[in-house]
Amino acid sequence: MTAARLRSVVSDVLPIDVHHQCPLTTGAVPTCGADCLVSCFCLESVSPDLAAFTRALGHMSSLLRPGGHLLLIGALGESYYLGAPGLRIPVVPLDKVQLCASLRESGYQLLQLSIYTLPTDMSVGVDDVTGVFFVKARKL
Repeated sequence: MTAARLRSVVSDVLPIDVHHQCPLTTGAVPTCGADCLVSCFCLESVSPDLAAFTRALGHMSSLLRPGGHLLLIGALGESYYLGAPGLRIPVVPLDKVQLCASLRESGYQLLQLSIYTLPTDMSVGVDDVTGVFFVKARKL
């Protein structure tokens, strides 16, 4: 997809509170639901535990039309990251099995899962991440 095509189909970038049952203000998405939602390195960072992560996926699902897509990029095995000097931010340390189960439980069909395992020499000391996941899922 070209940049021009992408700009023509992306209608807005909206702030969302995934821990509320109604994560967006009324009217922010069409009543039939959004075609696609994208989240990058967010859900595992803002969820205090696996149950909250799974609920957040469900809340996001409420914004999608049936058959709509969810695109996720996130961290695997990460329990913290340093947001600033002395600021250690906790993260839900997900693994592949937990991620797939959370998607299923939240009403998604997993279409594609790619995992990149980070070599130890790529560690820069700001987190303990072991890998990165890329998900394409469809709301059932």
